[in-house]
Amino acid sequence: MSKKKRGLKRHSDQQQKQYEREMRLQYGPSEVNETIGRWNSYSKAEQEAILAEGDQVYNDFAEAMAADLAASDEKVRALLERWQAHLRHFYEPSLDRLRGLGQLYNSHPEFIANFQNIHPELPAYLERVIEDYVDALETAELERMLAEDEALERRRGRLSG
Repeated sequence: MSKKKRGLKRHSDQQQKQYEREMRLQYGPSEVNETIGRWNSYSKAEQEAILAEGDQVYNDFAEAMAADLAASDEKVRALLERWQAHLRHFYEPSLDRLRGLGQLYNSHPEFIANFQNIHPELPAYLERVIEDYVDALETAELERMLAEDEALERRRGRLSG
């Protein structure tokens, strides 16, 4: 992408407090307080580095989108893994949280505006590739569980036979 890289808009302290109130209502106070505690445990320099890392991840998504790369492309898969690792600075992202976040990116007005600041089509692209990524992770987990069940059944068969 030849454009200058753009970052996500930062919330004012007042906006951040309002956002935290909304998240407490939606997700419960303990999870939100854990996230806030994790964030506050970082030094200012670490916080700035984490924010810069996030900006880079989302700019890289915009470049992948401009190159018309699908979620199954190994570059996008690696980028999705980086995104998931980046989220761990804030909380442990379950598959449900990842899927929900992808949906929020393309349905919540603040997320949409923020990602459109990077590229007008980025919110829809993020939702699509995150959805495909989570589907692939869920499928892999189901396959792993089925293989474990089959192995257990084989062991039981050998023991009883």
